[in-house]
Amino acid sequence: MKFKARKPLSNFSGSDRLRALSLFLIFIFFSPKSYGAEADLKPGETIGPQNWQKVQGMVGENLLNRIKAGYTFQIKEPKIYHPLKEYVEATEKYSDKVRLGPSGELLNYVVGQPFPKIDPGDPQIGLKIAWNFFWRWLGDDYKTGGATKEGKINRFVIERDGAERRADLVSYFLFPRTRYLLNPKPVIPGYENIDYMQLRVDSYPRDESGTTTLEIRYDDPKKADDLYIYIPSIRRIRRATTTQRCQTLAPSEFNLDDINSFNGKITDFNYKLLGSKKMLANMAQANLPYHRKQGDYLPLDEKWEVVDTYALEITPKDSSYCYPRKVIHINKMTGDNVLAQMWDKRGEYWKELIGFFTPVKLPDGRDVWSVGDVSIVNVQNGRSTIVTATRAYNRGYPASMWSLATLQRMMRGESIE
Repeated sequence: MKFKARKPLSNFSGSDRLRALSLFLIFIFFSPKSYGAEADLKPGETIGPQNWQKVQGMVGENLLNRIKAGYTFQIKEPKIYHPLKEYVEATEKYSDKVRLGPSGELLNYVVGQPFPKIDPGDPQIGLKIAWNFFWRWLGDDYKTGGATKEGKINRFVIERDGAERRADLVSYFLFPRTRYLLNPKPVIPGYENIDYMQLRVDSYPRDESGTTTLEIRYDDPKKADDLYIYIPSIRRIRRATTTQRCQTLAPSEFNLDDINSFNGKITDFNYKLLGSKKMLANMAQANLPYHRKQGDYLPLDEKWEVVDTYALEITPKDSSYCYPRKVIHINKMTGDNVLAQMWDKRGEYWKELIGFFTPVKLPDGRDVWSVGDVSIVNVQNGRSTIVTATRAYNRGYPASMWSLATLQRMMRGESIE
């Protein structure tokens, strides 16, 4: 799949120049101080143990250690992507009225990016960028794994000794109040106060097949998520507490808040913008899934590119939360996270999550971004998990699919779709 290089601004018509300028304002915020290594890496250059210093600060600690120990890869040209025009138009139309409430919630938000214009001196800049990350374009709905050959998420859990276990699943997301292409839009009547709904269904191994989780996220900062789980072994639906968010999604190293790299309720956390930083990423994954050695999560022949990111530190308001500190690196161009780093309550480095991305097509033929392969490594116990989770967007699912009635259908042995 080919992507066109960005045209010079002078080559655009008058209206196109206005749109290009709008995109610039929306997706290139102010640039606070940079930190860490920002080497002048050239496409075609090989990075390995002989020159690991060139990428120090541009990758996570664990990956840097793997490079020092012998892991090598090449640098490639970065890809240029353009946001969906409906998302840009919605931002232009509605963002001027968006404000922050007393608990950090959004007021007057409809659709689009909440805060396209960021003031460098704004004391709430971290929170505003967190909201921009949360409301980046993710489709009106999507099926995670829907764009893989198997139509499901392929997940492999790798032990420290290299032993592997497979555990497949599918996941469905609906954004009922931020719709850009599917009718009704911009909101499904009756769902005005729901940010998103998720269904997650385990399909392999057999002893876990059919386990289904329903999650509903409300916009009210004082209202906790609804979380229900159908457990096939006891043929019962159980309501889970919000503490379930910190429990790993067995047998992986992910928990509920690691989905999409950071899936916590925005108003439950504090945010600090650490700076603007160049990072290594892969925004056009060559192979799905990528080629790797048995027992290892790292890709063998994928090339990496340099992207500009914002490093956002996330700390919980609840001291009992599992991650006292998390840092995500948000790609300025796409709004997606390319690296997440987590520390434990002792302040020790705990987990490292790397997200690769790939272009996929909407039903109308336009290219948009999707997550490709995602890996998470627990550096303390040596376990890692890799998932191939390419999304199929805008499938037109009915909102009624995200209900207890669906869990009851699963109890009767029926399928979701």
